[in-house]
Amino acid sequence: MRLYELPRGEITAFGSSGVVMDFLPRAQDGNETRVSIAYIRRGGTLGMHPATLRQVFCVLTGAGETQISGGPRRALRPGMLVVWEPGELHQTWATTDLTAVVVETNGSLDLDEHYREL
Repeated sequence: MRLYELPRGEITAFGSSGVVMDFLPRAQDGNETRVSIAYIRRGGTLGMHPATLRQVFCVLTGAGETQISGGPRRALRPGMLVVWEPGELHQTWATTDLTAVVVETNGSLDLDEHYREL
């Protein structure tokens, strides 16, 4: 067994504010996949930016809103996930302290009948 401390960093790119992320290691073999944990303070935002890979944003705690470029803001709550496709411009705001798992991958997603699209 090997134990590690997760690297943590503040995100300020794209005009982001109030965001801290823990970064899990990238998978090196097979498809590219990254997993991070985002902590967005109430009133903070992950600024408008393009998804570099297919991106899944799964809200664990808190509430917020998200928007794609030119689209309406959509409410977020625990138990919801957002999927952005590569190149899709998007932004997320926290209306309360919000924690989310962020998975970025060049693989496909199996969104079978267990996932109800909202």
